[in-house]
Amino acid sequence: MTPIPFTLGQLRVDFEGETPVLHGPAADSPEASVEADEAAFRGWIRLDSAGRYRPLPGASTMRPGWLLKCGPALPLAAALETAYPLAMLHREQQGAGTLRVVPLREVLGRQTGRYARAASLPEPAQDVAVLVLCGRCVKQPVWHAVGAEQDDIACPEPCSVMVSLCRDATLWEASPPPSAPEDPLVPWAAFETTGNEIREHYLRARFQTTSADQVGLSDG
Repeated sequence: MTPIPFTLGQLRVDFEGETPVLHGPAADSPEASVEADEAAFRGWIRLDSAGRYRPLPGASTMRPGWLLKCGPALPLAAALETAYPLAMLHREQQGAGTLRVVPLREVLGRQTGRYARAASLPEPAQDVAVLVLCGRCVKQPVWHAVGAEQDDIACPEPCSVMVSLCRDATLWEASPPPSAPEDPLVPWAAFETTGNEIREHYLRARFQTTSADQVGLSDG
């Protein structure tokens, strides 16, 4: 039987005969070839096109314009696991109804040390955090009552990046800083840094957005 091409997040998988070929997001230039080695592939996908580290593997910031031909050194299953850890397992569990879902409130409530204050973030602010962070991720946050279709990647539990955002957002609740222009060179998860794209989106949506703007944010 001929293998059937499929997509997973920002990856597209097709086949040359029996050989799986992974493609990154489309680009105008010809695709660069990535070595079929786990360490080399991990190093490639952990940086975005601006050279910034990608702390969230599911972030929609995978650099475009590349392909990888799987082989004995890096089979398809291992390549997908490297790109999106546990994605295939969670997809299977979601389909079987066995996925264990942990809500944000529970995750925040078990934080300690400097992150313990995240538990006090009010629910409307949590919703904004989900909007601005999860909206930049290929996974569907089923922990936030978001549905996942068969071909989606279900996210069963808030990640550490979400916890970090909620921790900083708690500080902003007391004294909201003004929003600033987004700086694409600021590290992706440096929420304490002025110009961070997620920080600035959050501040606008939480403290400065009109009703009409909020509709636009929700749609996009």
